[in-house]
Amino acid sequence: MPEPSTPAAGPVVMLGGRSEREFGVVRELGHRVVLLDERIPWHCLPWVDAHVDIGLDDWDAVADAIREELGGEPPAAVLTHTEPRLPLMAHLGRLLTPHAAGPGEEAVANCRDKLRTRTVLEAAGLPVPRFALATTEDEAVSEASRIGYPVVVKPRDGAGAFGVRCCTGEAEVRDAFGALGGFVADGLPGALIEEYVDGPEFAVQTLTRGGTTQVLSVFRQHTTPPPVFVELGYEYPCGLDGARREELDGLLRDALRALGLRDWISHTQVRLGADGFRVIEVNARRPGGRLVEMTTAVSGVDMVEAVTRQVLGLEQPPPGPTVPFARYTSIVFDAPGTLLYDAFVPDGEGPGSPVVELEVAPGETVRPKEDPQGGVYGRIVVYGESPDGLDRAEQRVRRALDLQVVFGDGLDPAATDSREFKSCC
Repeated sequence: MPEPSTPAAGPVVMLGGRSEREFGVVRELGHRVVLLDERIPWHCLPWVDAHVDIGLDDWDAVADAIREELGGEPPAAVLTHTEPRLPLMAHLGRLLTPHAAGPGEEAVANCRDKLRTRTVLEAAGLPVPRFALATTEDEAVSEASRIGYPVVVKPRDGAGAFGVRCCTGEAEVRDAFGALGGFVADGLPGALIEEYVDGPEFAVQTLTRGGTTQVLSVFRQHTTPPPVFVELGYEYPCGLDGARREELDGLLRDALRALGLRDWISHTQVRLGADGFRVIEVNARRPGGRLVEMTTAVSGVDMVEAVTRQVLGLEQPPPGPTVPFARYTSIVFDAPGTLLYDAFVPDGEGPGSPVVELEVAPGETVRPKEDPQGGVYGRIVVYGESPDGLDRAEQRVRRALDLQVVFGDGLDPAATDSREFKSCC
């Protein structure tokens, strides 16, 4: 953990956050960290210089709390790595740090609302799935019939594939729309009904500065087959040939330009269908899980440091060393039961060392990957000089973990568990 910093050019206000790295980068760059959140965990307190416990839904109250905490001193930047707080960050940035880089309010709204994303991209002539907004079950069925089955039903906002379901008929559409009740109540109204694009999916990470976009990484994404899309992993290189990769890079630059994302990072999902690429989602944030570390390994650019430097108006450092091959494998299970495993101790540290993360403790219960309460329970990330090297590295990790699911017969796993996230992206 870095020592408390001496302020160089004003404090940085951070909205939410749970990762030491997010706060540590700010302090390493010579700025104090002032953390605002409704409930600040005890484990975050040693990482920040000051904190304010406040609900973040009343934007005017948040702005007043920042002014009071800073005694009228303008912040060097307002920053968040939490997607639901991006609209507030953009608003406060305009209000308190109008000259700082960062995403504008319109760009954030264009990315947060999947309906707006598709509408803006379609108007710009960019490829997206056929889509429609439905506010009732009958509208959902009608639009699904017009678009043509199979269709995907999803909430207008949210992340991690929560509430997303592929449907092949009317009954499934009605069930999927009904299951979105909680999302609709807490988020944007209505559900998105869209064409299902059958083909390989890619996760693309970018850094845009002054309207110029750098594609940092393109990963081939693997998920379970429909009707739900549970992430099974990612691989690098992505398998696209040179011409296709150039086409994909150009599509990302055009999409971000159309959405107005000029000074920020993004995590975008694209599918390659029978008639070419289609933009599925554009997220104005870094990816979840361990894809940030994987992006750092293959590009030499740390997205957390890069976006922090950007909002502070600092130059970017030269890229670090890179690896030629990388693989991210989600830890999922086919049957319910009690999970047992041994601790994994890596041989060393550094860019080439494996990353192992489990979100449940030994003795906790797990559910199958397709179960609504199941999904992803952790991840293994390995690096190597060849695909065979990745195989060997992952096998070493799995042998050391010795993952076992026992006592499955007749077991009813708990409805909740200790995981903060069930999917990364």
